[in-house]
Amino acid sequence: MGRKRRKDRRDGYYLYDADPMHKLMPYLMPKRTECEVFLRESVDISSVLEYLERRKAVEGNNVTLFSLLMAALVRTFALRPDLNNFIAGHRLYRRHSIDIGFVVKKEFSDAGAETVIRMAFDPSMTIFEISERLYGKVNEFRASENSGADGTIKKFSRYPRFLLKFVLAFLRFLNYYGKVPKDLIVSDPNFASAFVANMGSLKANAPFHHLNNWGTGSLFIAIGAIDDKVCALDGEVCVRKCIDLAFTVDERIADGYYFMRSVRTVKEILADPAVLERPFAAEVSSE
Repeated sequence: MGRKRRKDRRDGYYLYDADPMHKLMPYLMPKRTECEVFLRESVDISSVLEYLERRKAVEGNNVTLFSLLMAALVRTFALRPDLNNFIAGHRLYRRHSIDIGFVVKKEFSDAGAETVIRMAFDPSMTIFEISERLYGKVNEFRASENSGADGTIKKFSRYPRFLLKFVLAFLRFLNYYGKVPKDLIVSDPNFASAFVANMGSLKANAPFHHLNNWGTGSLFIAIGAIDDKVCALDGEVCVRKCIDLAFTVDERIADGYYFMRSVRTVKEILADPAVLERPFAAEVSSE
């Protein structure tokens, strides 16, 4: 990261070379929730399941379907950097790091407490490093009393209504200029590159989820359950194991062509998951 320039923020740098349309769009559509674009893509994960089956035989294996999907997402952000753009203060920025937010339930029951986690991943990380970091953090949070953003949420929830309204309005003002205190947002997934919901762990389909006007989050991804789907492969009709990925994206950060090529990149990685065993390089073509 180079020297901070006048328009840069603490959490991202201003894109001086953005095209005129993307500079104008935040003024035409100032709210993130009025710029949502939805896309559901069915992905063949037969190669992923075969890879995971091979990994089970390896001593100390900690790679799961969720950690592999997270690694594929990190690799896609590295290959397709415009996905890490965000709008704040009517300007287009790019984050300094790849951060992913997700929800963790301490136990799978109606009364089971849940927490939100935001984690930073280096683009050079392999699938093994991401899995180790991911589940290390999850286990740490499940064993603790206050996890992720819980402490901050509980603190603000105790404020009287008039004070809470004033404090949040002031924080929105600070966020406009990129001045929200780091301690308040370091665990907030609304400031992450993407928020991921693993609905497959609940045996549920992938729903479309809204974005939030609070924060800078521009991408929400819901992962559905594994299902058998009829596909055409090499001219033959067959049944394959698939999952649905539901994307909600802020259309102001890039154009539709870029988004579709990015989805294609995800599918290319999942077709050959062993590529994630190697540190980041341009192994997977996005052309």
